[in-house]
Formats: sequence, C-alpha cells, structure tokens
Amino acid sequence: MPAPTRVIPPALQSTYDNWHFAPAVISDGHIFCSGIIGTSPDGERPAASGLAGAEATATSDTGIAALQAVRDPEAQFDTAFEALAAILAHAGASLSDVVELTTYHVDMAAHMAAFTRSKDRYIAAPYPAWTAIGVAELLVPGGLMELRAVARVPS
Repeated sequence: MPAPTRVIPPALQSTYDNWHFAPAVISDGHIFCSGIIGTSPDGERPAASGLAGAEATATSDTGIAALQAVRDPEAQFDTAFEALAAILAHAGASLSDVVELTTYHVDMAAHMAAFTRSKDRYIAAPYPAWTAIGVAELLVPGGLMELRAVARVPS
C-alpha cells in the first residue's frame, strides 16, 4: 500500500511550514481535508476566489493574531467552500467528489440559513454525508464555521 501523500497547494506552503499540518492528505483512495475557515487579511471577502484569503493570512509571521475571518457570515462560508474546492482541485478532485462533510458552527441557529444557502451553491446532488456540530469558538477570531471534508480520489 502506498504511503499517504500530502496535498499542499503552493498558496498554502507557509501554512504547512509554519503551522505543521497539511491542508489535505491522500490515503487509501480518499482525500482527507483539514478544517477550513473563510479568512482574509482585512475581514472582507477576498477579491479572488480559491485560496486568496487563506494565502494572505497564512503568510503572516504574527501567527494567530494575523488571522481574521471574513466578517459577512455568508461570504465567510463561501470563502471556506472556495478554499476547499481549490485544495481538492490541487489533489485532482472537485466538490462533487466529497463523500463526507463535517461543519463546526459558532451560534449555529443564528447562521444556519446563511450557511445552508452557501452550502447549496457549492455542494450539489448526489449529496455527501453531513454532520453539523455546535461549538463555543473556533481558532480564527470571528470564525463562525469551520468545515472539513473527505473526498474520493477520482478514478
């Protein structure tokens, strides 16, 4: 059996180097993605989709203090899904390959409608398994939702 492969898009190399975790790992035909929060350096939705927000906040040498979630809840959720899509693309997959989605929510009731709108823009039928978990807080200040996913490696 081959060894697991780390998935590190160039935009997230500093995350791997500084924070000591891989954005995703391919093992046994699946892609295991680390948690993702929609971030940007200024709290606004990044102008470019994909990893623009994560890259901008990951390259700072000030650590967690430099991280900032996108302030608008729905834009924060969209930014996280776009980052997930970019990581999966780097692994040769897409959001349609997601088989399991786990989301962690701060104040779930207040933001679930906005989250559901965002999720439905990015995750289409046939839908993956999904678990939503309420939590007290996330690592990134202002983070309302962190998502992690498992995807199949396309054949």
